[in-house]
Amino acid sequence: MKLLNLLKTFLRSRFVRVAFLGGIGVIVQTSIFEILGFWLKIMEPSTAVLVSAEFGILTSFSLNNRFTFNGHTAKPLWMRLLRFHVVVSGSLAIQWISIFIAEHITTSVLAIQCAYIMGVLIGFIFNYIGYSLWVWQHQEHPVNP
Repeated sequence: MKLLNLLKTFLRSRFVRVAFLGGIGVIVQTSIFEILGFWLKIMEPSTAVLVSAEFGILTSFSLNNRFTFNGHTAKPLWMRLLRFHVVVSGSLAIQWISIFIAEHITTSVLAIQCAYIMGVLIGFIFNYIGYSLWVWQHQEHPVNP
């Protein structure tokens, strides 16, 4: 019974919500990345990841702002969006470096896609910490006696 309660608590946790909603943003980003960089070959994958990331960023921000961190901050929307972009820029740099290196080592689409996935996974950890500590930091209000 305790294990079931722990599982329920975990599934309702902020971490799971961030992961799930961020996953939707990753699906948006990955779809655009694949279309621009591989299917249509409009740009190099290292450029496509930058363009597609903005779509994923806006998707993730909108969903997390509404469903994960709603009411957890008194900061205005534009400030949270700016902070979100600053935090995500670290993850984006990780993704870009991973793809840039892979693209200069090999022409294998699979290797470049693996570098992308690796960058996204490492970036998720970076993002979660930044979201929790800075973007949607909880404002403690002093208790009046």
